[in-house]
Amino acid sequence: MDPLDPNSFRHKFSIVNGITLHFVDEGEERNEAIVLCHGFPDLWYGWRYQIPVLVKKGYRVIVPDLRGFGQTDAPRCPPENLQLYGFKNICQDLVELTEQLNIRTAIYCGHDWGGMVVWRMAQYHPERVRAVISICTFYTPPRDHYLSVEDIAREMPSFQYQIYLSHPKAEIELDSNVETALKALIRSSKKEEYFKLFDGKVYLGSLNKAPKSAFISDKELDYYIAQYKARGFHGALNWYKTRKVNYQDEKGLRREINTPSLMITAGKDNILKPEFAKDMPKYCSDLVIEHVEESGHWMMIEQPQKLNEIITAFLDKLKTRTDKAKI
Repeated sequence: MDPLDPNSFRHKFSIVNGITLHFVDEGEERNEAIVLCHGFPDLWYGWRYQIPVLVKKGYRVIVPDLRGFGQTDAPRCPPENLQLYGFKNICQDLVELTEQLNIRTAIYCGHDWGGMVVWRMAQYHPERVRAVISICTFYTPPRDHYLSVEDIAREMPSFQYQIYLSHPKAEIELDSNVETALKALIRSSKKEEYFKLFDGKVYLGSLNKAPKSAFISDKELDYYIAQYKARGFHGALNWYKTRKVNYQDEKGLRREINTPSLMITAGKDNILKPEFAKDMPKYCSDLVIEHVEESGHWMMIEQPQKLNEIITAFLDKLKTRTDKAKI
């Protein structure tokens, strides 16, 4: 497994929940499994520096392109059929995939949108989740009342960009500017690389002024560009349009999470800010919070060694607990 060579990983495809899903499957002979879930505009490839480490630790590592991304199907759907991209349906994709792989329980680790998915997995399917690990994405319990994307942006101004990404014009503009869009979106936390994506009116308005970030090579970025040029942004952007769907699906869902959980915050994440995780102990009874100050949103590639150390330490403690429980 060479992080700079996507083809050096073992790729598979499966029919699940009405779609063809692409995933990487490493360490197939291992008994314990961990499922890694990416966010936007990421792909399975975002975990390239974690997969080899986790396999070496003795885990079977399953890394899908989530519904709408990469080589996984991205069903076209009108606004009235966005249930296809709701968290409940995404979780069903993962349930059917792991069932096909004869994996009864797994550790679920997510980043960005993938973080939301793994928290919801612990609520929709707690019997299938051994532990949850979330990078940057804080847990939010199901809401008592519906909040639109505009409401959320007023509540948390750092989320204003979601207004644009949920608008139909975003798909047209991003599909027309794949390379420059990805250069602007995939960036480190260094001050000299800071690029304001959204000013409340214009998103990616100064797109062509954003050079490639130093923390991603031309070869790595080329993989992302090729994937998005082949499939477009339609499926990925549908995730930003599902607030009402998720609100409706989550009515009556249990707010508390008792599954062992690890939350990892990033000190330089300007969107998913560390302080947003402050209320999580109220809802997560078995929670560990770790913090990486010198990391922005893309922790998996900006601080891979530190992140891998935190994750493997949590896994070691989880294993010790499990072994003691068997005695």
